[in-house]
Amino acid sequence: MPYSPEHKQNSREQILSGAMHLFSRKGFANVSIDELMAEAGMTRGAFYAHFKSKSVLYAEAVMFAAMNSQVITKMNPDDTELSWFKRVVDTYLDISHVEMAVSPCPLAFLATDVASSDPKVRQAYTEVYKGLVKLFDAHRPPRMAKSDPDINLAITALMIGGVAISRALHDKTLVKQLLNTCRSIAYRLAQGK
Repeated sequence: MPYSPEHKQNSREQILSGAMHLFSRKGFANVSIDELMAEAGMTRGAFYAHFKSKSVLYAEAVMFAAMNSQVITKMNPDDTELSWFKRVVDTYLDISHVEMAVSPCPLAFLATDVASSDPKVRQAYTEVYKGLVKLFDAHRPPRMAKSDPDINLAITALMIGGVAISRALHDKTLVKQLLNTCRSIAYRLAQGK
């Protein structure tokens, strides 16, 4: 008896979720298909029922992670642009994000890995980044609305870079200082200071 469409979709999402976790920790080259499928609780044979190659999975995992991010959230009805902005920046530039206690943002966790990937993966990463910038553009705090139209490129780069560098540092005190500094600068930029 064939699997239902819901079962296939759930299996696919399990693979994507596990893949993002492994790729974020180990990078593309250091993760095997067997490892990916073990993480999802499935056999290697099931991989090819969902994906043509590991590169295709990687590109889809970047998009999947962005769509299911716990660190970039939508505005709540009671949010102002500034309160939404601060919540997103605080969550993104938090030690729990750096330590992967929440699902990681692929922009920060895969930046150097994607740079040497195939064009489909780089395209997926580019689309995720553009989406993040558009989201920030759509929710500009009032003071920021009058400032440089490209300010969100700087803010998002500051956030992504802050997390990416924090992941590489061994000094927890320096990590906290870096995250706090990035947060403070992002607030100032958002308030047009």
